[in-house]
Amino acid sequence: MDLKLIKSKDIKDLQKQINELNETNMSLQEKWLFPEEAAEFLDVSLRTLLRMRSRGDLAYSKIGQKVRYKQSDLIKCFNKHYFSVDNIKKK
Repeated sequence: MDLKLIKSKDIKDLQKQINELNETNMSLQEKWLFPEEAAEFLDVSLRTLLRMRSRGDLAYSKIGQKVRYKQSDLIKCFNKHYFSVDNIKKK
């Protein structure tokens, strides 16, 4: 029987590679929204969406003249502006 030992460094490298592949796969499965869909999702006007984008509040992708927004980034925007009772008491 041929017995081989696996080093913990090799296992960590493999875990890192698996995590990177998972992140890549998740970003490929990400739902991308047109500006009209993103504005509706956030319940804001297109002008407000453009203002948020130009201020750097929203991440976006632009290829040519076409702009798209990741739905997960819009959810992050919601979470960033979330005020819970605990958050208000800290201020």
